[in-house]
Amino acid sequence: MRNIIFILIIFPLFTFAQEIDIKDALKQIEAGNIKEAEKSLKSFQAKNPIDHSVKFLDAVLTQNAKEAVKKFEDYFKKYQTSKYADASLFRIFSYYYALGFYKKADTLLTQLKTKFPNSPYLKTADKTIPDFDDVEFAEDKSLEKEKTDISKSAGKYSIQVGAFLSLENATKLSEQLKKENFPSEIIQKEIGGSVLNVVYAGNFQNEIDAKKYLEVINKKFNVSARIVLK
Repeated sequence: MRNIIFILIIFPLFTFAQEIDIKDALKQIEAGNIKEAEKSLKSFQAKNPIDHSVKFLDAVLTQNAKEAVKKFEDYFKKYQTSKYADASLFRIFSYYYALGFYKKADTLLTQLKTKFPNSPYLKTADKTIPDFDDVEFAEDKSLEKEKTDISKSAGKYSIQVGAFLSLENATKLSEQLKKENFPSEIIQKEIGGSVLNVVYAGNFQNEIDAKKYLEVINKKFNVSARIVLK
């Protein structure tokens, strides 16, 4: 009798601990069926919200790229031996590479090669990385007296305002910038097999002029924008 009771007690715990299979949901994402994948995610979260596969799927479906990469970073930190560890690290690398953080990307690529020498993502990730970040800071103070021009035709600097997996969200931000008289454009970059929609504002002759508008944009739109080379 005791054995029967013991089995009945531990069986639900064993069932709860089973890893959730998210392969079909990932296939739905690849096929562009995001809504269906989101439904699957909600179902998985209801069953086992702490399952590492569910956390990975949640990161994949996060539309704000900055929030998504934070989730991938948290995932990789906690689950470095999981089946999706190399995929997470690859997406983190792709994010920083796409946004021009080349030094950070180079470090991540080295980590990917070292920890996962047989990862299928290495072939895609192994690319020539510039030895400088896609951002400069002007030292010539005489530039401060130059007239600021943020028109589309001027300058080699721009302000990177945000990055989204959702084109709709990127378009909303771009339109908001335009309403406030900031010339804006969206440039699409590949990140981990997905398309990253990067929103830029303005064109500037030098970094000092761009910095003046950077402070305004950060405050007005509650973002953490940065100055980049075009």
